[in-house]
Amino acid sequence: MAIIRPVSDLQRKVGELTRLAKETKEPIYLTKNGAEHLVLIDFDEFERLAKLAGGVAVIKVGAAT
Repeated sequence: MAIIRPVSDLQRKVGELTRLAKETKEPIYLTKNGAEHLVLIDFDEFERLAKLAGGVAVIKVGAAT
């Protein structure tokens, strides 16, 4: 089931959104003024989807070079 929240939750409820993304592995659709704005997704799930898409570069912050 789609998870839809206002973008204002990103500032006010970042902990809740983080937990929800990690637990459900579902994208969270953020709206602004009732319209599509951003999609928040757990990094592991993003990495999995990027591999399926083939060729999407994934950059890990803080990874050893």
